[in-house]
Amino acid sequence: MKANFTVQLLIFDLDGTIIDTRQDLTAAVNYALGQLGMPELDEKTVTSYVGDGITRLLQRVLHEPEEQVLKLGKSHFTAYYAAHLADNTRPYPGIVDMLEHFSGLKMALVTNKSQEFTLPLLEKLGLRKYFLRVIGGHAGFPAKPSPEAILNILASLGVSSSSAVMIGDSRNDILAGQAAKVHTCAVSWGYRPLPELLELEPEFVVHHPEDLIALFDSQKKSRD
Repeated sequence: MKANFTVQLLIFDLDGTIIDTRQDLTAAVNYALGQLGMPELDEKTVTSYVGDGITRLLQRVLHEPEEQVLKLGKSHFTAYYAAHLADNTRPYPGIVDMLEHFSGLKMALVTNKSQEFTLPLLEKLGLRKYFLRVIGGHAGFPAKPSPEAILNILASLGVSSSSAVMIGDSRNDILAGQAAKVHTCAVSWGYRPLPELLELEPEFVVHHPEDLIALFDSQKKSRD
């Protein structure tokens, strides 16, 4: 299958789309829980809470705590996570090859992960070079599913919504893309069950990074 439009920009989500952060996020959550005298959570449970930023993640794992407990938990989490960002986090198999293949195409990244973690993590993994724009949480835009970060990227790169694709593994990604009126592509290897994404009727669904090449290979354009 090939896309039947001219793509000028691929916009990616981060966690669950480009990189697998489950182990390091779980370790940071459990460190914070331990500091608060609370029992650890398994990786599957922690992963189910990921996608809406750190504050919401901790609200979920701490069962909607009082503000002071949330503040303390967030302090423990951020201190640990900043020191262990890439202990076990890696790009999904095939991601680097796919990004390299499209290195001549405009690419950007929009994530609800805090910008203070997003940029150093991309640098540590050698992925920052692929993206002309990176917008994380707390970087001046509302979190997805708001379309504002996507719209800002379109404007700054001079790309029309009809020539851009939002690629991600969560409802937030598909909803943000639809609200920005860009094309949408769900990935099945991430943190959310595929049926949950299919309910939103994304235009495309891919099951491996190579599928993105199959979709958009003939559509490569210059980054300039």
